[in-house]
Amino acid sequence: MRKTFIRSILTLGISIASLGVVNAQLGVPKEYIEPPGWSIGTSIGLSDLWGDVGTKSIISHYANDKYWSAPHFMGGLFARYSSSPGFAVRFGVNYGSLYANDNWNASKAASASNTADDAYQRYMRNLSVRTNIWEMSVMMELTPKRLNFESKGAKKRFQPYLLLGVAGFHFKPMAKYIDRDGHDRGYVNLYDLNVEANGVSTDLYKDAKPKYSLWQVAVPAGLGVRWDIGRRLALGVEWIYRLTFTDYLDGVSNKYVDPALYAKMYPNDPNKAALAAEMQDQSYLIDKSYKHKPGDNRGNASNKDSYSSFGLTFIFKIPSKKMPWWY
Repeated sequence: MRKTFIRSILTLGISIASLGVVNAQLGVPKEYIEPPGWSIGTSIGLSDLWGDVGTKSIISHYANDKYWSAPHFMGGLFARYSSSPGFAVRFGVNYGSLYANDNWNASKAASASNTADDAYQRYMRNLSVRTNIWEMSVMMELTPKRLNFESKGAKKRFQPYLLLGVAGFHFKPMAKYIDRDGHDRGYVNLYDLNVEANGVSTDLYKDAKPKYSLWQVAVPAGLGVRWDIGRRLALGVEWIYRLTFTDYLDGVSNKYVDPALYAKMYPNDPNKAALAAEMQDQSYLIDKSYKHKPGDNRGNASNKDSYSSFGLTFIFKIPSKKMPWWY
């Protein structure tokens, strides 16, 4: 389904680009201010998960060759209505896959001064997570140079813009399961396993969080640049960061629990209990003698997770007979 969705986005983008080329050949005045009305668009590009799994810093994230060996993507469609040259509202739907891996910390872990070092702890946790996301959003689009549509800058086809809005999304955190013999068993559902025993009170961990919801709200904010080609097509590049209110995009937030607890959680399913015990801590794959203790920090519950996308946009302006009030 993901491949079909991405192919559809690419097909629409090519179609929009073709229409823009035809429009450009018809000849358009050099001075240009976007007319009001509706437009449709598509976007596609890289997506990134900012959580407990993976690296702590942005530099370590992007400067890591292991990151570039498995990039993940997000794409979508949107409808856009511009009421004035400097302001528009965008309604969009996106689908993407977020990815992070604790082995991105391997080089820093090797040079860590002690086992309490953040990079070492991330590396030894040894999780590889993937989260599929469906997102619906409403965003305001502000084009600063066109707020004064009589200015010289407003008539330029190359325009920077800002985005801010609200989004609702559905996610499903999963992690790669490597068994004790080193066999890759694919991805397993972390929400279903409930590896941090959310909602389960224990003697050691009496303040267990309630089990989180897979439906969440985010605040997207971003910036971009757009180049208007003719009066029908616009091409752009934009980066959008989503601030969320959950710490479970990667299925990691709080503390390690006693593995014996899983047998009590799943008394009728010993296989599920054993899988949950293995998935909460896969450090044994790196060092069989290393083991986290119940109550040790597995993640940082005080920092909420977030995600971002960086990609190309294609916009096609729907023809309208309405005369712009600023012309």
